Amino acid sequence: MDLVPLKVKIGLRANGHADHPDFNVLGSTILKGMDWSHYIDKYGMGWHYDKSCGHKEHRAEANAETDSPMGMQWGVLMVPKDFADAAVAQFSSVCFKLTEAELTDWYDNRCHAHESDEKVDKPVLEVIKAKQDAGIILTAKEEAALDVNDPTPGITKNRNKNYVDFKSDRKLRVVQ
Repeated sequence: MDLVPLKVKIGLRANGHADHPDFNVLGSTILKGMDWSHYIDKYGMGWHYDKSCGHKEHRAEANAETDSPMGMQWGVLMVPKDFADAAVAQFSSVCFKLTEAELTDWYDNRCHAHESDEKVDKPVLEVIKAKQDAGIILTAKEEAALDVNDPTPGITKNRNKNYVDFKSDRKLRVVQ
């Protein structure tokens, strides 16, 4: 899937709701006859928000170019090229294309850095531990559940934590 990373400055309305550009005015959403929020989920890969600092927080060492100060938050959308081009043209003060290197840094260090490296299915692991404690030999499936690189539920690698895995799993190709 060929997509463009689009960094968006999201304000905060007086009512506390997010204030992002009105992407419904863009030709690509009009042509598809759908609300932009549905369009980005169907043809793109949705939002990736700055989790290091949000709308209602402010870090003392915040950098206006990269951090999300009080009252606003940065988010990145992965969208088709026509949508990204139109958004940058229409909303040039709040929409910016990212290079793949910038996206990688953003994804790994802003959006998903807080996530665990592994996903743990406690009920599965409790059964395995009980069997081990009782001296019962584990099945092949239970052994696989202990292999972080095997998708069998138990302990599995969080493939959404790092951009390289996210990109690979979704067959993503960044275009400009």
